[in-house]
Amino acid sequence: MNDIRNGWENIDEFTGIPGYGIKSIDKFIKGRSVSIFGKIRKIFKIDFVFKSFAALFIILNLILYRDYQNILIINSVLLGFLIILTIYGIKYYNLFNKSADPVKTSKENLSSLLAFLKRKFPIAAIMCASTYIFSYVSGILLYFMVAYGYLKPFTPLSYFVYSFILFIGMLFGYILNMRQVKFHINQIRICLSDLNDDALAIISEQIESKRKMDSTIIVLVQVAFLLGFLVLIVVLKSILT
Repeated sequence: MNDIRNGWENIDEFTGIPGYGIKSIDKFIKGRSVSIFGKIRKIFKIDFVFKSFAALFIILNLILYRDYQNILIINSVLLGFLIILTIYGIKYYNLFNKSADPVKTSKENLSSLLAFLKRKFPIAAIMCASTYIFSYVSGILLYFMVAYGYLKPFTPLSYFVYSFILFIGMLFGYILNMRQVKFHINQIRICLSDLNDDALAIISEQIESKRKMDSTIIVLVQVAFLLGFLVLIVVLKSILT
């Protein structure tokens, strides 16, 4: 990537040489931009697949547990929250797609993508990780009904083990997505800095100016989902006991 800066700064030396020039550099940057967009879009699509499985599990539970009022209540609540989460997931996915406007230049696309990944994606990553709650809880309920024909009694150890697995699954999902995005953010920074203009400085200043508000929102969302997770465990324990 460092060669791009050298080539850009000494572009006159490469005039007339096949494979070099402003168009070639812009083509390379555009290719990298498309590649990053594709990988981020894949994260959203995988999350929508898991949401679809969770919705399917919940619907099957509503059918199979129709004689169990407590379980019906749990699955109805899960379905309601899943619908809300999916609506917000689609909203953030649309915001992500808007950052990739074919009319824009590669530099503009990379700048808008950097702003989205720094400001919006942390919240999207939390919502993606929370999908694990719906697929995991509904999946366990469905498994017990299919395997045993009834819901097996939960012991205190069962609650601890299932809760631990659920929390670890959410945590790892969040960490993996954020690590992948952090790598792409570094790639975007390198591409923008290699263009040898003020694009990176400008977009960094814009992000930094709103950093405090974004951090507050992210913390509030994390606390809300953590409290929701704890409330879910308490409700499950009280209903299933």
